[in-house]
Amino acid sequence: MAKKLVMAFLTAQGAKSSMTVDEPKEGLAEAEVRAVMESIITENIFNTSKGDLAEIKSAQIITTTEEILI
Repeated sequence: MAKKLVMAFLTAQGAKSSMTVDEPKEGLAEAEVRAVMESIITENIFNTSKGDLAEIKSAQIITTTEEILI
Protein backbone atom coordinates (compact mmCIF):
# COMPACT_ATOMS: atom_id res chain seq x y z
CA MET A 1 0.00 0.00 0.00
CA ALA A 2 1.45 3.36 -1.03
CA LYS A 3 0.61 6.70 0.53
CA LYS A 4 1.13 10.24 -0.64
CA LEU A 5 0.32 13.66 0.77
CA VAL A 6 -1.17 16.06 -1.76
CA MET A 7 -1.08 19.73 -0.78
CA ALA A 8 -3.18 22.03 -2.97
CA PHE A 9 -2.80 25.79 -3.11
CA LEU A 10 -4.45 28.69 -4.91
CA THR A 11 -2.15 31.17 -6.62
CA ALA A 12 -2.46 34.95 -6.57
CA GLN A 13 -4.19 34.65 -9.96
CA GLY A 14 -6.72 32.13 -8.62
CA ALA A 15 -5.23 29.07 -10.33
CA LYS A 16 -4.76 25.74 -8.55
CA SER A 17 -1.27 24.38 -7.93
CA SER A 18 -0.37 21.26 -5.97
CA MET A 19 2.62 19.38 -4.55
CA THR A 20 2.91 15.72 -3.71
CA VAL A 21 5.04 14.13 -1.01
CA ASP A 22 5.50 10.36 -1.21
CA GLU A 23 5.26 8.28 1.94
CA PRO A 24 4.40 10.95 4.56
CA LYS A 25 5.02 9.98 8.17
CA GLU A 26 2.32 8.07 10.02
CA GLY A 27 0.01 10.07 12.25
CA LEU A 28 0.53 13.34 10.41
CA ALA A 29 -1.75 15.97 11.98
CA GLU A 30 -3.65 18.80 10.30
CA ALA A 31 -1.74 21.39 12.34
CA GLU A 32 1.60 20.09 11.06
CA VAL A 33 0.51 20.16 7.42
CA ARG A 34 -1.11 23.59 7.77
CA ALA A 35 2.07 25.02 9.36
CA VAL A 36 4.22 23.71 6.50
CA MET A 37 1.81 25.00 3.85
CA GLU A 38 1.64 28.44 5.48
CA SER A 39 5.44 28.53 5.60
CA ILE A 40 5.66 27.64 1.90
CA ILE A 41 3.32 30.54 1.11
CA THR A 42 4.96 33.04 3.47
CA GLU A 43 8.52 32.27 2.38
CA ASN A 44 7.51 32.15 -1.31
CA ILE A 45 10.05 29.39 -1.91
CA PHE A 46 8.52 27.83 -5.04
CA ASN A 47 8.10 29.45 -8.44
CA THR A 48 5.15 28.24 -10.45
CA SER A 49 4.05 29.02 -13.97
CA LYS A 50 0.66 29.87 -12.50
CA GLY A 51 1.96 32.62 -10.18
CA ASP A 52 2.87 32.90 -6.51
CA LEU A 53 1.21 30.54 -4.06
CA ALA A 54 -1.24 32.65 -2.06
CA GLU A 55 -3.75 30.46 -0.22
CA ILE A 56 -4.24 26.96 1.15
CA LYS A 57 -6.90 25.07 -0.79
CA SER A 58 -6.69 21.56 0.68
CA ALA A 59 -4.47 18.73 1.86
CA GLN A 60 -5.15 15.04 1.76
CA ILE A 61 -3.43 11.73 2.20
CA ILE A 62 -4.16 9.32 -0.62
CA THR A 63 -3.65 5.60 -0.10
CA THR A 64 -3.40 3.28 -3.09
CA THR A 65 -3.08 -0.44 -3.43
CA GLU A 66 -1.71 -2.46 -6.31
CA GLU A 67 -3.01 -5.77 -7.50
CA ILE A 68 -0.44 -7.53 -9.63
CA LEU A 69 -2.08 -9.68 -12.23
CA ILE A 70 0.95 -11.15 -14.01
